[in-house]
Amino acid sequence: MKSIFAAALFFAAVLFLTPSAHAKEHIQIIGHVVAVTDGDTLKLLTPEKQLIKIRLAEIDAPEKKQPYGMKAKKSAF
Repeated sequence: MKSIFAAALFFAAVLFLTPSAHAKEHIQIIGHVVAVTDGDTLKLLTPEKQLIKIRLAEIDAPEKKQPYGMKAKKSAF
């Protein structure tokens, strides 16, 4: 179950990593999700061993210190 959610979160990260409509280029980053910081923030490890912190846009999830914040974080795994 953890791997299914991690894969889903990875694909969601790839989808949300494209810049806004005002940008001329699209960015695609490939890697493995190694940590979920909050309900809308994760850390991605690229094949080059670069650790990237990603904050997903337009995801309405509470921060850790807010009500249900730790539940949102734990639901990632």
